[in-house]
Amino acid sequence: MRLNILVTGAGSTMGQSVMKALLMSKYGSEVYIHVTNSEQLGAGFFLSERVVGRHIVPIAKDPSYIDEIIKICKKFAIDGIFSGTEHEIYALSYGAERIKKETGAIVFLSRPEIVDLGTDKYKTYKAFKENGLPFPETALFDDYKKLIDKVGGFPIFMKPRIASASRNIFKISSEEELFEKKFTDSENIILQEFLNSDIEYTAEAFCDKDGKVVGVIPMIRNLEYGMSYYGKIDDNAEVIRVTKMVADALKPEGAINVQMRLVNGKAIPFEINTRFSSTECVRAHYGFNSVEAAIDNYLYGMEVDLNNWRKGMFMRYWHECYFDEKDIPGAVFSVKAIG
Repeated sequence: MRLNILVTGAGSTMGQSVMKALLMSKYGSEVYIHVTNSEQLGAGFFLSERVVGRHIVPIAKDPSYIDEIIKICKKFAIDGIFSGTEHEIYALSYGAERIKKETGAIVFLSRPEIVDLGTDKYKTYKAFKENGLPFPETALFDDYKKLIDKVGGFPIFMKPRIASASRNIFKISSEEELFEKKFTDSENIILQEFLNSDIEYTAEAFCDKDGKVVGVIPMIRNLEYGMSYYGKIDDNAEVIRVTKMVADALKPEGAINVQMRLVNGKAIPFEINTRFSSTECVRAHYGFNSVEAAIDNYLYGMEVDLNNWRKGMFMRYWHECYFDEKDIPGAVFSVKAIG
């Protein structure tokens, strides 16, 4: 059976990582990959000979974005869609039901209310509190005095309320500094209890279509330019326990990434991303291929088990792709046949 997969965001590290994990999967030698981007140049367009379709689409905020995705799905009989950028997860999650109804394609993303929790850090805080999950005390900017009283004073963290690829995050040590570092409107800033620990983990859990957690894999990483630059897969029982608690409570569809710090041996989450990440290829290399699992379970209804991964380290480096100018997609799309 021919498998046609669409990956959005050819120019993003997330989209490229999803593609790499797909190519590393059991489907890698036979899958037909279509890739989208809002610009004509994106490394994902030229990542593999398995890329048979290169498509230019509007940005996700454009009212015609989902219409264009549906056109591609219909024309090329797309079976499943992976979002490759943070910007597109909202549009694709909200459009998933329509896409499936009109084309049959499955969008491998959580339902909109779960995507919303992962994007809005204040909603994350409230959801964790409602579910009895550990989380640092958090407040909107105008409630800073209440937060300071609750946590016993400075320092605190200042962050954008909406996901921002680690930009505009500050450790604040005084009320004066709080207002000096204020970078946008009050309602778009959250203040968060300072977690006094340098031990930070990101763990991914994968939930099947029945809401069952079928695997958790912890990672320690170093961030550069808003992405994981180097790190290691580490078997930490406390991190696995808390990540599973989060996934069991929220029941996302597919992947959820939980960021946390170890404070006195206890894992305290402070952020979640309800999507695939830019390190899917790293996890896949060590036996935790959630891209493959999504296709197995959500598309084909197969049972999956992601508990047989192994520990190891990784480091990223620049790599080039080479292509002919004629292969750059035009205004709508360009298709190249395999073989």
